[in-house]
This record gives sequence, C-alpha cells and structure tokens, in this order.
Amino acid sequence: MAHNYQYLIETEALSFAYHPGQQALAQVSLQVKPGAIYGFIGQNGAGKTTAIKVLLSLLDNYEGKVHIFGADIRKKRKEILARTGSLVEEPALYHHLTGWENMLNRSLLLRLPKSRAEEALRQLGLFDARHKKVSAYSQGMRQRLGIAQALMSSPELLILDEPTNSLDPNGIREIRQLLANLAAGGVTVFLSSHVLSEVEKAVTDIGIIHQGRLLFQGPMAGLREGAREEAYLDTGDNLQCLELLRQHGITANMAGQKLNLGSIGREEAARINTLLAGQGVKVYALEWARKSLEQLFFEITNTADAL
Repeated sequence: MAHNYQYLIETEALSFAYHPGQQALAQVSLQVKPGAIYGFIGQNGAGKTTAIKVLLSLLDNYEGKVHIFGADIRKKRKEILARTGSLVEEPALYHHLTGWENMLNRSLLLRLPKSRAEEALRQLGLFDARHKKVSAYSQGMRQRLGIAQALMSSPELLILDEPTNSLDPNGIREIRQLLANLAAGGVTVFLSSHVLSEVEKAVTDIGIIHQGRLLFQGPMAGLREGAREEAYLDTGDNLQCLELLRQHGITANMAGQKLNLGSIGREEAARINTLLAGQGVKVYALEWARKSLEQLFFEITNTADAL
C-alpha cells in the first residue's frame, strides 16, 4: 500500500507525567520504519508501557507530537486504531468462556467473519485447545490467545507489551517466528520487552529507554557493528591466568566463566597464547565475539547514570 510517510510511528519530544515532577517520559522521539520489528527495551519502570499506552491513545494528556500512519493520533484516533492490533499487559479474556467463545466474542465486536477467529487460533497454535475454558489454559496459552485476538483484524501495525511473558522456550520461539512471518507480510511490529536475549534474536530495530529517556535508537545490525569485536580466553585456571597477564602488563577482566582481553588483534592474541603456554597454563579456548545486546544495554544505561 502506498503511503506518504517515512516512519509508520513517529513521536517528537513526547513527554508524559503521571504526577507533577515525576516524568514517566521525557522528550522521547521514536522513529519506527514500515515493516520493521522494533524492539523497545528498558528495565521495569523505564517508561515502556507508558509510551505504548500513548501510542494506543489510552493516555492523551501528553506533551509533544505523536504520528502513526503519517497522521496525528489526536485527530485521526479511530482510523489509526482500526489499522492497529495490540496486546498490553495481561490479555483481556473471559476465563469462564472457552478460547473459541472468546474469539467469537471479539469477532462480533469487530464485525469480522468467524473464519478470522479460526485463522488466528491456528496461527497461534491454539486451534486444538479452542473448546477448553480459558480458566484451564496455562498462562502462556492465555498470552497466545491475547495475541490471536490482536491479529484478528489483520492489522498493519501490531503493538505488543511483553509478548513472551510466561511462555516456555518453545512458545517463545514460535512467537519469534510468527513476528518474522508477519513482518515479511508487511506488518510493522512494535514490541516492548525486558528479555534482551530474545529481543536480540527477533528484532530489526531497537530503541533503548532508561528513566523515561530514549538513549539509543537504530538498526539492530548497526548496534552490533558499533560494538567492537573482543577476544575471550578460557584456561585451566582463569584467576591464576588473570594475575599472570597483569604481571606482564596485559589488561584482562573476568567475564562470566571467561577472561575478556578486550579489542586485541590476532598478533597480540598469538603473543599472549605463547606467553601462557610458556608458563604452563592450559588454554582451552581463545575466541572473538561481539558484545551481546544485554552487555551493550548495560553499558549504555550505566553510562547515562554516570552523567
């Protein structure tokens, strides 16, 4: 579908306070491209859910501008929401009804054919459990039923707040594949999460929010490329090795079960390996890797805290 906007979601200096002097959002300028899977990450209380509620017009006493599909959400609220599916916090479900009855109720509300309810249940792997009462569903199944409801209207924009909450590893993988398929079909996905390892696998673009402020925004690939490749060392005795390296003026730090040698070249790595072998240290592995999203996230937020 042709459109006349560069960003499907665009906010400009978005600010919001629940109470005077307590800013939940401060000058947040989001830029979400059409067809992106945009991961909006931050710790609990960082402002993720508040921003999502503004995008869904659930909070309107904000400062700044909010445009979705190129239109001001205050002026075109109904038209924008008609093209948007969402799941915020807990799914709104009738627990005394079956999954199928919940879906039929939603289809009547949205004036959609029953076939859309069936398609969405199949999409989320819930069709075989459709006649069970929701009270008998696991928390993960309820989460998937909420996503199925959000997809019933074939939205062009899907907004999800912590979509993998309560899902087991298999369920998380299925949601990740579903989001990839939706994006491939032209749906733009905006999701918030604090499960950084999953976000890293799922998204094309990332926004990092901390204490109400947007600290980073851009392609996931760009964030990865901006992170220097670093060398990691695993030996028979990492603590002994750490002391030995420091005695020879080589900077190293413990990083979990390995030693981080920093951004060194191959020649320097060979020199360190020769040194360790000469000192009788068993080197099990010497490898290069870029920092994970979790490491980058804490670096960015810790730097902001230090300012």
